This record gives sequence, structure tokens and C-alpha cells, in this order.
Amino acid sequence: MTDIQTTASMRPATTQDVADILMDAASRGEPLVVRGNGTRAGLGNPVAATRVLELGGLDQIDFYDPDDLVIRAGVGATLDEVEQVLAQKGQYLPFEPPRYAGLYGTSGARSTLGGAVSTALSGPRRILTGAARDFVLGVEGVNGQGDVFKAGGRTMKNVTGYDISKLVTGANGTLAALTTVTLKVLPAPRAEVTLVLPAATLEEDVALFARMRALPLGLGGLARRVNAAGLCELLVRVEGTVPGVAGNQQVLNGMLATRGGMEVLEQEQSRALWAGVRELECLNARPDELVWRVNLLATTMPAFVEQARSAGCINRFFVDWAGGVVFSTMRGVQPEVDTLRYRKMAEKAGARATLLRAPDAVRAQFGAFPPVSAGIAALAARTRTAFDPAGILNPGRMTVQA
Repeated sequence: MTDIQTTASMRPATTQDVADILMDAASRGEPLVVRGNGTRAGLGNPVAATRVLELGGLDQIDFYDPDDLVIRAGVGATLDEVEQVLAQKGQYLPFEPPRYAGLYGTSGARSTLGGAVSTALSGPRRILTGAARDFVLGVEGVNGQGDVFKAGGRTMKNVTGYDISKLVTGANGTLAALTTVTLKVLPAPRAEVTLVLPAATLEEDVALFARMRALPLGLGGLARRVNAAGLCELLVRVEGTVPGVAGNQQVLNGMLATRGGMEVLEQEQSRALWAGVRELECLNARPDELVWRVNLLATTMPAFVEQARSAGCINRFFVDWAGGVVFSTMRGVQPEVDTLRYRKMAEKAGARATLLRAPDAVRAQFGAFPPVSAGIAALAARTRTAFDPAGILNPGRMTVQA
């Protein structure tokens, strides 16, 4: 579940090194696999290239201003290192970036900040704080012709024309090789508790999530999973100041009194639970199973899940983002048949089904990313050509079926 076998790896130490490598590759029309430390190499479509541009060596933290809530670091800085630096000042990365090390059989300790920005993956806290792209203030990088560019800055502001920082966030290295990123950070909550309670039907649970979200309760996580005992349960994370969390917990206790059997996890226990949710541990995905992420309206989620389960397209699943995303496993017995059927179900439901993990042949045939309209596909192709005329940066990584 990786890119086509590569024969050489380059690990530059400076932005100029990256520019020199890309200028040379562009002159020869040589495609490159662009990545950080390769911990998410199974995400996206396979890339056919004989050389790897590995950006994990660009690992310096350039500056960190706790008062302005801004940090700038090389794309090779690990998420663990950045989060440790922020924690010393009581701050954090609000979008809670997942590593998915267990999914791809890699080391989460090597997952990079640049990888988090390039993939634009966000964790369970997205429903409260926002997505990864909401916190990218600026970037430095090199386009497919070897030209160094900078975009954005240290403050959030309106932009006329292309917002380059947002454009390259989630581009999976197909527009540019990023070298540094500047992020807005936030003060970490002083208190955190998670309420664990029995689930009901999908329809009832989604309705409950909606009622809770309609109130200002500081909900930093709303998920539905199957626990180790095989029972369905709801996870409700409350964050904020100590008195704020206590008050909001009282409100929730009243709302949830009829469910019964509630367990309360505080501070470290709560954090450990949500780290597992972030990393999809509750899927218990076997090595031979495909793993999907489906983004959809919470109101349409129950019907979609029931239909997909009845068709045999879902083996195990859990729900995050208050019902706005479903992560599921699919048996690898007939992956081509089931993948096509699952995608068609998702399209009919107005959902976007992304293959997070699948064999190379399946991702190459169906595409890891959901289909788009012909117009959007053409616009995406023109944008890639503007940044990378020779098509050397992760060619095919984000190609989608129109």
C-alpha cells in the first residue's frame, strides 16, 4: 500500500537545496515522490516515480511567539516536537492532527507538521475549533519549476485573488514542495471531561448530538463507537475553564439523565480516549481490510450507514464530528466490486467517500479521492499546471474520476 518502488531518496536540509533539486528534475521532466518522513505514504493514489524528495530534514522551529499565538517551523518538524513546545506554554494545535500510524504501519513519532498541512487531516476537535486550513497563516515552498515563493504571514487577514496558503493546504504535495509553515495556535483548555453513555439508534443519537450542539457547551468531541465489549456508546467531550466545564457538565447531565449508565472520564483519561478516536483505533482495522472516510450531512448519515451495511460494504464503523463523518472498514474479498458499489451509494447520498487505505491496484483503478464534476477536474488540472508545468510533483496523487 505504498508508492511504486523507488530507487533513490533525497533529503535536503534547506529551501535552496529543494529549489535546486526541483529545478533539475523539471529540466529533465523527472517525476518525484514528495513527502515528509513517509509516514502517510498509503494516503492518496500511488505515484509512479523513481526518486523520492523527502522533506523530513527541514525540521527546525524558526520562531514561536506565545503572546501572538503563532509558530513557524520547517515542514520536517515532527508533530510530537511541535506539540511539546506548545504545551510548555499551555497552548496547542487546535485541529488535533491525526498521525494514522496504526493505519499505515508506520511510526507516529515521525509524523511531520508539513504532512499534517499537506494532507489537511483534522481530528475530533474539528467541530469546535475548525479544520487544519483554518489555522495556516503562511507558507514557504518551491513550485515545480524550482521557484521559491512565500505566501501569507503572521496574522489572519483577508486575501484578494488566490489564497496560496489555503490552496496548498490539502494539496498532498501536488502543487509545491512546502519548506516552512506558519500556524495560528490557541491556548489549551484548562479542563476536559468526557461523558461515556450507552448509544441508542443512529437516528436518535444524531438528533441528540444536534440538540447538544445547539447549546454553548464547549463540546470538543461527539462520537459514536463500539467499545471493547462490543457495545455501542456515545462519547461527549467537554472542554474549557474549570468552572465552565463543571457548569456545562451539569447541563449535559440533565439532558442525558434518561440514558443512564454514564461514566465520566477526566483530564488524562479523557485525553487518552480521544487520542485513540483520533487515530481510528476503535475501527480495529485488520491488515487485509480497506478503510474509508465518508463525509456527509449528519441527517443523512443513519440511512446511508444502514444501506451500506445491508449491502455488505461496511464491516465495522464509527461516527465522529457529531455524525458528519463515518470511518469504516470493508472486507478485502471483492474490493473492486465493493468499492464501486460503496462509491455509488455515497454519491447518491450526497456524501464524499475517500479511501484512506487500500491496495495500490484498488486506489489506482478507482482513485483514493471521491469523483468530482468535469468542471472542477478541469480547474484542478489548470491549477496544477500553473504551479507545476512539467507535472513532476507527486503526479497522479490526487487524480480523481470526473
